[in-house]
Amino acid sequence: MKLTAQNIVKKHLFLSLSNVLVPGLGLKEVSKEKAHALLKFLSGIEKSGFISIYLVSGMPRENAEKAITDSGIGKFFKKENIFLLSKDYLDSKDELDRARHEKNVKDDPDFVDEYFKQHVFMDFISLGKCIPEEMAFVGNDIWFDAFYTTRFSKIDFFIVKEALCERNRLMPADIKGLNYVSLSEADFRKIIVGKFPSPDLQPLENYVFNKLKLELFQGTQIENMVNKSVLSKGNSNK
Repeated sequence: MKLTAQNIVKKHLFLSLSNVLVPGLGLKEVSKEKAHALLKFLSGIEKSGFISIYLVSGMPRENAEKAITDSGIGKFFKKENIFLLSKDYLDSKDELDRARHEKNVKDDPDFVDEYFKQHVFMDFISLGKCIPEEMAFVGNDIWFDAFYTTRFSKIDFFIVKEALCERNRLMPADIKGLNYVSLSEADFRKIIVGKFPSPDLQPLENYVFNKLKLELFQGTQIENMVNKSVLSKGNSNK
């Protein structure tokens, strides 16, 4: 299908950096050839004026900049369309969140602020740069990308199946109801023209809340009761 101004639905395409375009905590290898081929295709459409592509990452800024340089993907994005952690963003956090962030960084200098991506999306919406219906986010993490998006920015999202993770750990099986893609021109054409079905978010919510229950009651006397309940419900989400 030829892309035209009339058939393009998703005009603003946001791509996660880690685990999608470059190796990350979950996926240790990403095909540079596939990533470059995809970005060449997308940047070509952008030059035609049909879409805008953006790169987002909550990695420590110096880590993200090194990953972008080492992978050679920076040339495919306009400088103003690359969103990395900044002092302004950190200063915008309330006192409690800022203290929590500083503690996380102190405990782990490579700490990734996963919420930052949602902050970027919501800024675009609140500042009137684009409308949610024209936005699409491509990530890889069931928790940080999928669930966070349903709770915060609420824009359409797509998960790279080959990099499927849960909190930066590779998952052996996907969760039904979501839209999964590969780093292929064909799949991204479908995203851009809006050919994917509306996702069913209930299995994702069940999965996340069941995990939270397990973690909340871990080590307590009612852990076994919760385990039995979660396992019985979890089987219906596969």
